[in-house]
Amino acid sequence: MFYIVENEQQLAHLKNLSKKESYVEIISNNDNFHPKLSHTVAIYIRPLSATKGFIIPINHPEGINVAKDVVSPILSSIETLYVLDKKEALYHFNITGATDLQLVNSMNKYERLDIKQNVDTINRMYNRNRDFDDINKVIPLTKLYERSQSNYEQLLPIMEQEIPKGFSFYNDTATKVFYLAEQSGVVVAPKEYVELFKPRDIKYNVKDNVAYSKYNLYNTTSRPTNAFNSVNFAAIPKTKEHRDVFTPKNDYFVELDFDGYHIRLLSELMDYELTDESAHIQLAKLYFGKDEISDDEYSAAKQINFQAMYGSIPEEHKDLEFFVKIERYISDLWNTFNQESEINNPYTGKSFTTDLKDMHPQKLMNYLIQSVETSRNIRILKDVLRYLQGKRTSVALYTYDSLLFDFDKTEGKELLNELEAIMSEDNKYPVKFKYSKTLFLD
Repeated sequence: MFYIVENEQQLAHLKNLSKKESYVEIISNNDNFHPKLSHTVAIYIRPLSATKGFIIPINHPEGINVAKDVVSPILSSIETLYVLDKKEALYHFNITGATDLQLVNSMNKYERLDIKQNVDTINRMYNRNRDFDDINKVIPLTKLYERSQSNYEQLLPIMEQEIPKGFSFYNDTATKVFYLAEQSGVVVAPKEYVELFKPRDIKYNVKDNVAYSKYNLYNTTSRPTNAFNSVNFAAIPKTKEHRDVFTPKNDYFVELDFDGYHIRLLSELMDYELTDESAHIQLAKLYFGKDEISDDEYSAAKQINFQAMYGSIPEEHKDLEFFVKIERYISDLWNTFNQESEINNPYTGKSFTTDLKDMHPQKLMNYLIQSVETSRNIRILKDVLRYLQGKRTSVALYTYDSLLFDFDKTEGKELLNELEAIMSEDNKYPVKFKYSKTLFLD
């Protein structure tokens, strides 16, 4: 029986066979390339009710290629569609209803999937020719099919897992938001980029001097990392030499940085009221018993706050209401965790259960704060991206407590004011501005 699908009759049969529940794998021209710089070579579809999968050539010399707009209705008709990485799949097809299996596993098991590549022919070809742009077009369809079959078999246990609490927010919203956040990229000086950042191969994620980053969503707290091609875009060294490698497409980089972000998130959770003045200054006034705070006192207050959030509460300040509430909140959180075997992100429902290893009260609170931070940031990013539709200003990079914009000055101060209002929720979470012609914003 056929497994390479090339004609109308086979496509009609596959559409009927796959419509209830299927695993779909999109094969690009090179697995090492950023999906923004990739194109579709073939599609593997494995109906869960079938005894085997099928592969549709899209742009492969061995097959009678099928147009993508012919395949799209097949994918759209599948009631339950599983993919390995939904955000990456969105670069090829608009399958917003797909279930991301890596996300299911990371939310249930708090670990990343390890998919073993078992097809020796493909492994050998990648070892020898990994830099060839269209390597998957010279690998026989039979071998691509064999690899997809192996991937499906490894992923089948994940398809049998229960959908975790809070899954729809991350599967439906986060994947789309970070897909959109990856679209603009950031201009780099190629020679310096290679010398200083040492990517595996610059062409994997740089085209026309624009570098594309890739957000990884499969982390314990749901906080995304942003590393691709051996470059960590979430932790670019703060030296002028490194940061001058990056320049805007438009006129300026503008960074909007949340003030005392984790302090404000925690204060909201434990019902401690802060004003729109800097959170660090408000607390410094309590620590030092004065209204005018020097730069040294401000720095000392930040250190105290850091210790309280991620270490221990200073003995001399433990009777302040802020710290009393922190201790009570951590204690209540830990008691709930032990009594109910889980605690949940109050905004998304995401669970942290006793399956987590080496958990203790402070670590549990830190996990929850990071999760709350991420869920709020996803909602903010969604609103920001919607506002920027049709505008020249774009999101260049997202980090945990800030957004970096590639700003077109012709769009004026009004645009920046609107971005500030969206991000701060009308000053509930105040932001600070920095701007520069390069990424060196200090």
